[in-house]
Amino acid sequence: MLSKKAKIAPKLLLGALVVTTLGLFIATGMLYLRQSEQRQLLTTSIRSSGWVAYQAQLEYVKTTATLDIARDDPSPRIIDQLKLRLELLASRLPLLYASEEGRLIAGIDAFAPALKDYRARIDTYLQRLEDPLPPPPKSGRLITQWRSELVPLGRHLQTILEAAVVDNAEINRREAVLSKESAALPLTLMFISGSGLVLLLVVQARRDRRRLHDVLEARRAQIEVETSFEKTMQAMPFVALIFDPDTNEVKFANDEALELVGAPLAHPDWTRLIRSAIDVSKATGQGDARTTILSFGRRDGEISSLRGTISPARWRGRRLRMLALADVTKLRDAELKVMQAAKLATLGEMATAIAHETNQPLAVIRLAIANARRLLENGETGEALAAKLTRISDQVERVKRITDQVRRYGRLTSQQCEPFALQDAVQLAIGFVAEQYRAAGIRLDIDLDFPTDLAVAGEQTMFEQVIVNILVNARDALDALHDRDVDQTPVLQVRGRVQAGSVVLELEDNAGGIAEDIITHLFDPFVTTKPVGKGTGLGLSMARNIVRDMNGDIAARNIRAGACFTIRLPIASAALSLEEAA
Repeated sequence: MLSKKAKIAPKLLLGALVVTTLGLFIATGMLYLRQSEQRQLLTTSIRSSGWVAYQAQLEYVKTTATLDIARDDPSPRIIDQLKLRLELLASRLPLLYASEEGRLIAGIDAFAPALKDYRARIDTYLQRLEDPLPPPPKSGRLITQWRSELVPLGRHLQTILEAAVVDNAEINRREAVLSKESAALPLTLMFISGSGLVLLLVVQARRDRRRLHDVLEARRAQIEVETSFEKTMQAMPFVALIFDPDTNEVKFANDEALELVGAPLAHPDWTRLIRSAIDVSKATGQGDARTTILSFGRRDGEISSLRGTISPARWRGRRLRMLALADVTKLRDAELKVMQAAKLATLGEMATAIAHETNQPLAVIRLAIANARRLLENGETGEALAAKLTRISDQVERVKRITDQVRRYGRLTSQQCEPFALQDAVQLAIGFVAEQYRAAGIRLDIDLDFPTDLAVAGEQTMFEQVIVNILVNARDALDALHDRDVDQTPVLQVRGRVQAGSVVLELEDNAGGIAEDIITHLFDPFVTTKPVGKGTGLGLSMARNIVRDMNGDIAARNIRAGACFTIRLPIASAALSLEEAA
């Protein structure tokens, strides 16, 4: 183990080398920038001062030439050209003594008074040209006089131009001297910084070799882990596949997955499997993992029930997703058989009530038939007989509804998860036990505050069984309350509302609640509050599994004067129409 100082020393050395190298490079760069600025200033001075003097001398030459032409030809066109030349010459003179470029010319201050006088004199020439000139030869003599007065100005401008040329030569010489004198220092700095950089590169190269070795070792270890992971997935006794979450493309599938789908990885059935698993998945609260429960139609026509998780996975250097599914078809079939047995047990418990409910319309039918026979014997075939037949028909419909409810409740489930209208399912479940509640003197308060076409996804018959189980348990608890001669009206409230993208159902009674030592295990198998021989203890356990399969949850708590069961279900992506719900 290296000491802490031994670990820090190389870092300090490397840091010092980096700082030194950067400092030398920055210093060298600043020196070159300073020299560049000086050279740029010299170059600007050369171009500007010489150019100003040259432009003034050039305008003087052009002006004197135009004066010579105007002396012989004082036509309006020539006079206009003369005005232009005099104006340009007048504008050039102040640049020599008043501009920053002109003042760089050596001795320019000595010429400034004379240049100002000539500027004023040229202005008087321009004022005179505003009026017509006298006819020749007088105009010629006037222009010749102006030409003679400007001759000294030409000598001044020639002297200034020569001085500017001399200054430019001196500036070029100074620039050459600066270049020679400053060349040694940048070269020295570059040599020192280059040496430091080479040393830094050597040190860094050694570290890079060590890092490369570590990276290669880590890569080999990663390949071994991935190979081991792939072998482990291949040996797993459940469906396992890796897919791209952006395209749902399958990158790997073990033998169990291949046997389930029975098609090459490019087949659309793989996308259907992944899409189905994602659509019904829900968060677990542990990172990005999600649980999923689905039914998958195999190519041989069989339907497999699958449960598992969707979780992040790193596969060959990429961040993908792993879908792990256990085929619980046999377990599901066993659960369905238990559910069916529980339903039949419930029907057995309700047989007396159903028989009583059926006997009532049959008694009415028997009485109506006797009355109809008497009417026929008396020869009456009018409205009285029709009323009896109508009454018989109504009671037959009543018996049909009872038998339809029993048949609907007792039939096998379809195992198909599809949207259904929640309010219709709740009303059908309530209708199955409503007559028993009326016979027991139990009041049903129903307040379903959500649209009639609001849909949830699942198997409707199984969900109806959940509601029936809770209603039957509540009826038994309320009957026990009556047996204890408690002076209060037994009431069961069924409430429903939409809350945060879910629908919440609450079934609350006033039967005194559930014992605290039982309520925590209420949804475990074989837990019941009923006497021995009356309950199986599987109803609420099955109810929890059914609700979980619908990606919902169910809970029980004691509240006010009784117990309250709360069912929370996610709302399906699209509501059903009334025709579809029916």
